[in-house]
Amino acid sequence: MYQDKAGFLWVTTDKGLNRFDGNSFYIFRHRPDDVHSIANSSCNGILEDRKGRLWINTDDGLSLFDHKKQTFQNYYTDTSVMPVPGISYTDMAEDHAGRIWIGGYYDVLIFNPETQQFEKSGWYDYALKKGIIKEEKRNSITQSVIKKSETELWLMTVYGLFSVHTPTKTFTYYPNPKIEDYFAFVLHHIDKNGVLWIGTYDQCFYTFDPKTHQWFHFSCPPREKSISDFISDIDRYDEHTMMMTRMDNIFLFHIKTREWKLFQWRDKLTKQISGGFSRILRSGDEIYITATGNQPFLHLSKKNPLIKKTKIPLPENVLNNHSYITPDGKILTGDWDKNAIYSCENKGCILLTEKNGNSVLGNLQLYYTSGSGDHYFSTSKKVYKWNMSDNSVRLLSGEQNERQTEFRNFTEDARGNIYVRERNKGIFYLKKGEARLEYFDCGIRDENFSVLYYDKATEKLWLASEKNGLYIIDPTSRAYKNYSLSHLARTQKGFIYDISGDDRGNVFLLIANRGILRINSMDMVPKIYTTLDGLQSDAVKYGLICDGMYWFTSESGLMAFDYTKERFFSFENEADNRLFTYRIFPDPEGNITQNLYPEQMITFDRNVFAEQKTTTKIYLKEAKLSGKIIPNDSLFTLPFDQNNFVFLFGNMGNKGLNHPAYQYRINGRSWQSLENNIISLYNLSPGTYLIQVGNKYDQKNLFTLTVVIIPPWWKTAWFYMFVSLFLTGLTFLVYKKRITSIRKEEAEKNLLKQRISEIEMTALRAQMNPHFIFNCLNSINRFILVHETDAASEYLTKFSRLIRLILDGSREDFITLDKELDALKLYIEMESMRFQDSFEWKINIDPGVRLETVLLPPLILQPFVENAIWHGLMQAPAYGQKKLFIQIYKMDDIISIEISDNGIGRQKAREIKSKDGNKQKSHGITLTEERLKLMEKIKGIKTEVFIEDMYDAQKQASGTKVKIQIYS
Repeated sequence: MYQDKAGFLWVTTDKGLNRFDGNSFYIFRHRPDDVHSIANSSCNGILEDRKGRLWINTDDGLSLFDHKKQTFQNYYTDTSVMPVPGISYTDMAEDHAGRIWIGGYYDVLIFNPETQQFEKSGWYDYALKKGIIKEEKRNSITQSVIKKSETELWLMTVYGLFSVHTPTKTFTYYPNPKIEDYFAFVLHHIDKNGVLWIGTYDQCFYTFDPKTHQWFHFSCPPREKSISDFISDIDRYDEHTMMMTRMDNIFLFHIKTREWKLFQWRDKLTKQISGGFSRILRSGDEIYITATGNQPFLHLSKKNPLIKKTKIPLPENVLNNHSYITPDGKILTGDWDKNAIYSCENKGCILLTEKNGNSVLGNLQLYYTSGSGDHYFSTSKKVYKWNMSDNSVRLLSGEQNERQTEFRNFTEDARGNIYVRERNKGIFYLKKGEARLEYFDCGIRDENFSVLYYDKATEKLWLASEKNGLYIIDPTSRAYKNYSLSHLARTQKGFIYDISGDDRGNVFLLIANRGILRINSMDMVPKIYTTLDGLQSDAVKYGLICDGMYWFTSESGLMAFDYTKERFFSFENEADNRLFTYRIFPDPEGNITQNLYPEQMITFDRNVFAEQKTTTKIYLKEAKLSGKIIPNDSLFTLPFDQNNFVFLFGNMGNKGLNHPAYQYRINGRSWQSLENNIISLYNLSPGTYLIQVGNKYDQKNLFTLTVVIIPPWWKTAWFYMFVSLFLTGLTFLVYKKRITSIRKEEAEKNLLKQRISEIEMTALRAQMNPHFIFNCLNSINRFILVHETDAASEYLTKFSRLIRLILDGSREDFITLDKELDALKLYIEMESMRFQDSFEWKINIDPGVRLETVLLPPLILQPFVENAIWHGLMQAPAYGQKKLFIQIYKMDDIISIEISDNGIGRQKAREIKSKDGNKQKSHGITLTEERLKLMEKIKGIKTEVFIEDMYDAQKQASGTKVKIQIYS
């Protein structure tokens, strides 16, 4: 056995390496399919080196334990170093250089962790050369290798005791002429004086003092013939005593007096052990023993026991039915058979009597010490006050003739008045300063009252009834209120065994087979606790509150409840704990005590409990993946198809307290109970899982591990990114192709529209030119008919120039405004000649207008001028001056062309047309408007045409104004 620096206890066996955490064992075995398992299940020595590494030698090789991963790195010898492969049957030690010396067959081996190589130590050759080995025996086994000093080791072999100076590999032999065979001589212990304690197979034990080189042989106590004097282990018990195991018993050997004593088992365990004792390990106040048979492992403690029994010094033939301990340590006990009551101390017991000498007081029921220090007890029929100074008692109650009385428990209010429960009538009370018990009538008509309690927080009496639940009574007004238990506990009615409270409003009701009902007396809010919350049994009995802890008994024994943290403590590992099934009370030290029929008191030591109530450390004991053990770690990263886990946890540091209430949560969700210390996770989806495990009552020390399930490649972020990029790219290409196609279609449509517009423009121009030419030819014809040859010639010259301009412009869809005005001037001059200069005309151009930059369809202004002349001016009366005025100017980005005349106006012109029967709209104006619209389609140049009727001061038509706006 060996206890490492972390506190784990390691035990080697031929069936595996056992690790004990203080609560349970875990076994490491060799698994042929796992190269990281221990080299062989048959394990021998254990060594923890200076680096804290744990080495185990097995029948097949040396194994190095990885504390974090709980795996092993194995190292094997070969026949060049060891004739028979394997390392077996002995201990190990570390030398000055960190090398490991291993006892085994034929030689002591040395393993160098740095080079990971084995070598022979040379011990066998030394012993052979020195003549120590005269003949081979027992495979030349070295049975013990123990550190002597920083540079020396002790070797216990089948040929005797040796030491070795490790830097030089120099050996020294320490013979004992009286010993012929050192078989099964094992060096178990080196004491503080350097003395070696060596156990033997059949010669009890020896000691060797290296200072004097003296050997001493010691004989063991007598034994049965079937038992050999095989001392299997030796360890120090205390400063003066050694502890030794033999097959039949465990002994204590006094170093100075050399006296043998049997080890005294506190719990008489030796009567239960069928096999022999083997190894011992003492760690502080803890003792660990291995054995064969039905109890292979024993854990003892030199500390004070948690539970102890004390015998009551009763007189002979006393049948103890109830016992209580007084504040000064006396034991008040009742004799069931004789109806007598005794006060007992270490020296003996004194019979209590009344002043008249009467000692038949009745069967003792309950004992009570008042706040003022007075002592009272009840028997079935009476209540007494006990004077401790002379051990006399005074009767406080008389016989109740109408019904047999059954007085039970006491309680006391804040004023010092004492109340006594009587099972049939309810409550009797003793007013402070009075000597007579009176019936406390509060109007309750019930029976079978089970318990009485006074709550100081509300100054109310609580009285329980077997039939009707709970009565809460105001002792001043004697008014009461009944609470049915089904209402409070939200369950069926149950018998209330006991009521206790802490005087701050926390009241606890123990309900038979229902558990604990906790009530806040200030607001009467209840809460029930059952086995689901940590109780060992719902069959609860009696309780009390002591220093903020609620203690109670049940059919499973004693339990404690820290009600501030809502934490239960159970003690089922204590064999005597199940004896706590009755009424408990505190002893003078505040320990929990109970009478134990027929002659004992049993006490639970709260101080030991406080020492044992230490924080345990949670650790990962085992991890399994799909049923196969895998190396432990704090981070498990596995592919998506390896997602079934089972984690087994342990808690390091047992101090006798069970049910630490471990719980766990995943990714910060709600806490769940850790059943059997196992978390099973199946079919985990890809993702990260943060697992936290902790004690419900101590959230500071959480154990954390992380499981990462890697998604399949088709569910990874990079794959989604690739698909996203691919789809985005594909969408972009489709979009781009579509946009290109749309643009191509639009371009084709626009080209087609432009071509159509050009064709339309050409067609309109083709319509425009013949119309104008027709009018001009009519004018020339008129000059000829009236024999105005000069005018006809001049007109024809102008006409030819105009025709040339028209023909030049006919090849263009658009011309500049200056060219348009040149043609317009020729046209107006020709029209002026036709009408014998009957009107004045003028073209006014604003200097800010750049005519060469303004585009217009050819002859776009001519139709408006023609209308002004023909339908405006020529229809006006002959008298008066007729005028045609053209103005071109720019305002902001708008170029305006205004054509105004002082003719008859549009309304008069329409009337004349109506009289003539000519209702056709001017083709020139219509064609001009269409050509302007086509210019906007082709060139994107927006134009607007406004026609305004002008009136004089008398509201008479005075002409027409046409305004053409060109937006640049």
